Amino acid sequence: MNKRQRRIHLATMVQAAAERNPSGPITLDKPLSVRPELGTRFTVADLAAVVDMLRAKLHACGIRAGERVAVYKTNNADILAITCALAGLGAIPVLVSPAVPGPIAAQLVQRAQPRHILTDAGKIASGDVDPDGYRQVTPSVLLTGGSAEGLQSLDGVVAGVVPPLPDFDTDGPCIITHTSGTTGVPKLVEQSARGLAAHIRIQRRIATLFGIREPWALCVSFVHARTYSALAVGLLRHIPFAFLADHDVATVRRVFREFRPGLVETHPNTFVQWEPLAEDPDRPLSSVRYYISTFDAIHPRTVRILLGASDRRGAIYFQAYGQTETGPVTVRLYTRRGARRAHGRCVGYGIPGLTRVRLRNGRRAPSHIEVRSKGRGLTYVGEEGRFTGQLDGTWWNMGDLGYRGKWQCVHLLDREVDRMDGLDSVLEAEDTLMTLVPELTEVVLVEAASGGILPVVCTRDDRPLDPGAWAAACVDLPVMQPPLHTTWDRLPLTATFKVKRVELQRLVQDGRLPALAAER
Repeated sequence: MNKRQRRIHLATMVQAAAERNPSGPITLDKPLSVRPELGTRFTVADLAAVVDMLRAKLHACGIRAGERVAVYKTNNADILAITCALAGLGAIPVLVSPAVPGPIAAQLVQRAQPRHILTDAGKIASGDVDPDGYRQVTPSVLLTGGSAEGLQSLDGVVAGVVPPLPDFDTDGPCIITHTSGTTGVPKLVEQSARGLAAHIRIQRRIATLFGIREPWALCVSFVHARTYSALAVGLLRHIPFAFLADHDVATVRRVFREFRPGLVETHPNTFVQWEPLAEDPDRPLSSVRYYISTFDAIHPRTVRILLGASDRRGAIYFQAYGQTETGPVTVRLYTRRGARRAHGRCVGYGIPGLTRVRLRNGRRAPSHIEVRSKGRGLTYVGEEGRFTGQLDGTWWNMGDLGYRGKWQCVHLLDREVDRMDGLDSVLEAEDTLMTLVPELTEVVLVEAASGGILPVVCTRDDRPLDPGAWAAACVDLPVMQPPLHTTWDRLPLTATFKVKRVELQRLVQDGRLPALAAER
């Protein structure tokens, strides 16, 4: 492996960065559970030492190259270090989100058939992990921390000599992550080192083009591939990092007041929850020059609020559209001026050197969005036929419908499974409502049990919905039933805070989603 490959390979990127920039600062919102004595501020060299320590301990526990190792533990930035350590052993991390309920996690582990499972005492105490049940899948259940009867914990393992790096097959499986699971049980996506490197290279080119070296605050799921491509780009450019496990506004405010980020990245729906930071008297977003979101299209209202909260000249919002299976597919950017008139369904253009996008029906006519991507995953673990079923030669069906805009940009209308009679675009209608009713934090249009369109809405601090503003916002939309006003914590969400629309519709139609009025 040459120097260039070392800098972007999951197994070696942290160690390579420590050789070039050992004092690079890293900030956390809470200490690593595997090394709590480091606190919340340490260096790239410290992180590399943690990865080496874990590599030695995991090797002592019998983990070897080529073995799949499931990681399902309490949410913390140490998932990042554990993943890099496993890759450094040549093992294949199978990352399962801490937010996934225990029964779903068990299904994913069953599908992956790993040789080892890494969890912690917290997951066992919560009931999410049944060690006896997992032993039916694999005999090796290890704790990353804490204690539980009959299980080996890394706390009691002495870190010996760090084993040498094995030979790597850049085209073979490197990491396994899972999709959001908005329509059911998530799919496990196998990714190669070459595919992950493709994501990293194009993102590095964009960072170089814009001269990005700003302190980077990242609040993205630690089990998502996006976290590792972002980590590589930041390390390559010697960027100070803040990794946040907690997306709560109070935690973010506390970290940002001290860290003063110039670049902030999180999930689109998390940015919606962070809108109150724009009005905070301490102005925690005033230092931000760049915002980044992937996963879903962002609501235009949120973009305008975030850009307005920055004191930086030329502040920019980068939006990437993509999937776990493909990595980023299109990119667009917003400026303050452009955000005022931007069409929320426009997700930009394919990325030169990485992706090509086709829509067979051309302009305005809804068509399946298909993509060629150098960063495409290898397969769905345990569902290989399902993966190949979405391929047309080398073109990947995104499962989304869209069209080409006037300037050939891609417009995303809806997921194919979410289409509703009477609406050209469910997502566009939701954008309209979010823009015209400021107190909304979420609106999801579903089909009511009696037929017709039922809006499910959440508001800031659960405030009452303004009936006048709502009626005015609905003037140009099809007739809908009165909105069902509920709380954010009652919505079924994925690990990246997408609403599980199919499950939400089922809850609504079964009468199992309580309205706020019913709670009073």
